[in-house]
Order: sequence, then structure tokens, then C-alpha cells
Amino acid sequence: MTLLIIFFGVAVVYYLFQKSRINRIEKQEYLREKKDEKFEQLLDLARKQDAAKYETQNTNNDQEN
Repeated sequence: MTLLIIFFGVAVVYYLFQKSRINRIEKQEYLREKKDEKFEQLLDLARKQDAAKYETQNTNNDQEN
């Protein structure tokens, strides 16, 4: 009976450890996805700004010529 209680206790502790580990990994993945999403948004914004800057430079060059 004592061994059964010890085994059950170890199983519960193992389960809780694995559950916290899985939660930590999922949280890291979520934060990484959010970080990548924000990075992509910044890249898109930078591309749009570069394209707009390029267009204004081209129109200025065309007007000068």
C-alpha cells in the first residue's frame, strides 16, 4: 500500500512537471510568433516607405530632366 501511494505521488509530480514544461514551451512559441508578426509588419512598413521614397525621387529626377 505504501509503494502504491509513493508511485501515485511520483506520477502526479511527474505529470505536473511535464504540464508546466509544456505550458512554458507554448508560451515561448506564442511570444516568438508575436515577435515575428511584429517584425513582418515593420518590414512591410519599411518596404512601403522605401517604395514611396523611390517614387518621389524618380518624379523629382524626371522633373529636373
